[in-house]
Amino acid sequence: MALSPVWRDLEGTSLGFPALSPQLSGKQLELLKEIDPKLSRVGVLGSSTRPGNAQLLKEAELAAGTMSIRLQYLDVLNSKDIDAAFRLAHKEHAQAVLVLTGPQLNSRRRQITDLAARTTSQRYMKEKNL
Repeated sequence: MALSPVWRDLEGTSLGFPALSPQLSGKQLELLKEIDPKLSRVGVLGSSTRPGNAQLLKEAELAAGTMSIRLQYLDVLNSKDIDAAFRLAHKEHAQAVLVLTGPQLNSRRRQITDLAARTTSQRYMKEKNL
């Protein structure tokens, strides 16, 4: 499985990319921080029922701690949870989203990308008073 490209919003802000192994989730945060040095809040989409997800999150938390990034875990158990997760991430001012692997998330990449673009577009319009 190849690493997916970084998802970006209308302004070029990084929206994240799927994590593939425990070591990569930390590296992906490093790359997000390199893309946006002011990055301080990241939403992490994952499923608590997926084996191995706890290890992915642990690696991400270790890396986040060294970079002064606050992670917000957004548990996705079904496709309906994705909408709620993005609303919560937006409410909590997440600047990027890291997507952990799992059947629920891998099969809903289009929905995740669309929500990320819509959320960012709404934020941009609000900031610009449009």
